[in-house]
Amino acid sequence: MKIYDPILDEVGAPVRPSKTGYTPGAALGQLWERRGCPVFESGGVVWRRFKGPIYSPLPCHVQLDPQEGEMEELLRLGKVAGVRFPVRGHGIPAGLYVVRPSGYTLASVNRKQRGHVKTGLERCEIREVNQDELTADGILLNRDTMERQARHDAEFADPRSWARFVRAVYACPAFHVTGAYVDARLAAYLISFQEGPWLHLLYKNSRTADLAHYPNHALDFAVLRRAAEDPSIQAVENGIRPLDNPGLDQYKRQMGYDVAPHPLAVQFHPAVSPWIANHAVLGAVNALRSVFPRRSLSMAATVLESAMARRTRDRDSRVRQPIVTAVCSALAVTGHWRDK
Repeated sequence: MKIYDPILDEVGAPVRPSKTGYTPGAALGQLWERRGCPVFESGGVVWRRFKGPIYSPLPCHVQLDPQEGEMEELLRLGKVAGVRFPVRGHGIPAGLYVVRPSGYTLASVNRKQRGHVKTGLERCEIREVNQDELTADGILLNRDTMERQARHDAEFADPRSWARFVRAVYACPAFHVTGAYVDARLAAYLISFQEGPWLHLLYKNSRTADLAHYPNHALDFAVLRRAAEDPSIQAVENGIRPLDNPGLDQYKRQMGYDVAPHPLAVQFHPAVSPWIANHAVLGAVNALRSVFPRRSLSMAATVLESAMARRTRDRDSRVRQPIVTAVCSALAVTGHWRDK
């Protein structure tokens, strides 16, 4: 499978396998394994469980160009229902937040955020977070952040699961945990990971009571400034652009991130694909969209179109199409299909 680095490969050549046999994303895969999450390697790529039965490659900045039959073989051997991956070429429109840190200064920050950064740096102490601190205090920041964002992740809320996650982070030497402290109290933390010339910003959470001191601004700026002073770091990535969080998108852009084109593709297991990625299901979803204009239904239609494009041919049967359409319609009428 051809693997591309879309930022650092200016000539568009695929990434060559390491002579040492090291697979890109292997250290990240170790973190997921230590957390108890399924991981497997195939096609020179490390895959981790993304959501439910769907897997995604590590790290997230690489783009894949699978040859005919490669992804079907991967799905069969990996025994997974489907994969979502950044693709070389056409796919679901998406973007990757990237900063080239060389030359990053306060002038790189939008003037709307510059004052917040200055205030945060004045009020916060930026330093490394030790394991005991992250175990005891980090879970409080996790719960605060999830409550503000109206979401829940059991791994970050349950004390035992969180302690296991923290142990996994500190067992991997390539990971760093940086904190912003207000009056010696942990106000925000950021977990980062370096592999080659890339610095990946993985998780950041903060204490609600300390937001007036702008610990997130101070922490984000300090980490990027540290990267700017490290000649081994050529790019910093801060995740794939969300479709439903315009506030976060604006914040990252104003902190100096660019959004690099990063199209996504979805492909289901050959045994599942005919039942999911077909014109009947797509038609039912589009019909629901006309009645319930929800973002989740628009995304579902985009995912189905991508999955259908990945298939070599349409295997829908004339019998299956009306059955699937009828089931989808019945779910809509009875109210079992809800926007989550």
